Amino acid sequence: MRCVVCGSDAVIEGMCVKCYLERRKIVELDKVTLIKCPRCESFRLHGRWKYVDFHTALMDSVCSNIRVHPDFSVEDVSIEPLSKGEVGKYTVRLSGYLSGEFVTTETVFRVEVQTRVCTRCSREAGGYYESIVQIRADGRKLESDEIETVKDVIKNVLEREKDNQKAFLSKIVERKEGFDFYFGDRNIGKKVSKAIVDRLGGKIVESKKLHTRIDGQNAYRFTYSVRLPCYREGDVVLEGDELCVVTNTKLGRGVALSDWSDVNLKNPKVVVRREDLMNSVVVNYDDFVVEILDENMRVVQAKKPAVNLRIGDEVFAFEYGGVFYVIPFTELPKGLDQILKGFIRSQNRKIESINEFR
Repeated sequence: MRCVVCGSDAVIEGMCVKCYLERRKIVELDKVTLIKCPRCESFRLHGRWKYVDFHTALMDSVCSNIRVHPDFSVEDVSIEPLSKGEVGKYTVRLSGYLSGEFVTTETVFRVEVQTRVCTRCSREAGGYYESIVQIRADGRKLESDEIETVKDVIKNVLEREKDNQKAFLSKIVERKEGFDFYFGDRNIGKKVSKAIVDRLGGKIVESKKLHTRIDGQNAYRFTYSVRLPCYREGDVVLEGDELCVVTNTKLGRGVALSDWSDVNLKNPKVVVRREDLMNSVVVNYDDFVVEILDENMRVVQAKKPAVNLRIGDEVFAFEYGGVFYVIPFTELPKGLDQILKGFIRSQNRKIESINEFR
């Protein structure tokens, strides 16, 4: 069969591909409308808000709205602005096979960007929340490094859940005993509290309170109370009758000063905070005692630990029950010696703004 126009072999509707393209449209696209949140700059695609850039949103919308000839097998799509002077106009270029012949076609279309506040930003601005994560430390104030860890956990969880329209931090309340974090989604509060305990140890107590009824169903607000341990790595605790140095807060582990054996901390009582330890040096020793220098550079006698010490060795020391004890640097787990050598009392750090978590 011959092409009715030029006489070449006809392959589509009585025409060759060249003549068909000159007389028929194989691609149609008039206008693309994008909906963008002016606050977080997310785009609404396929009924959901997504954090994508403009080009990704435009490509997605073009591919969803463009109409192509059923015999046109598209293999490549590209989009670019029509020209600098043509604001809002773009060219979409499609390449592929039409009836077995490779072709490229271009179509000019208009783009309109409409603004609408997304569900997440609307809820966040209204102070909406479904869960509260309360951070407390048992019998002490929160340390600055613990607050930094909490901040890091929250940022990581929110980043992983960025497509969740309720994954936001609506407010922070600083209290005398700690911080309360309000989250838009119950599951975010649950994930944050679990991640904090995984990093810092402690326990979670979950509770809920009836908030309202939606479509005949009860709607609750959940509170996850995270209680960090009373001790920190480097603190000296009394476990039963044994004095121990805390070596792992998360796992509740320590070492006994009597023989340096590992101890599971079940019901420890803090007797010396790590910032109250003395940095000292061994000046003499015998089979029973070690002589060290106290903070006033006076020689005092301490109970000799079950390890070999030499004159000049650096140790940490403390007094308990009228007896001095020493903790040799060399017997501490790697990293813990650096924590104690810092010897700086942690200052409680204020959280200035929710923006720190965004």
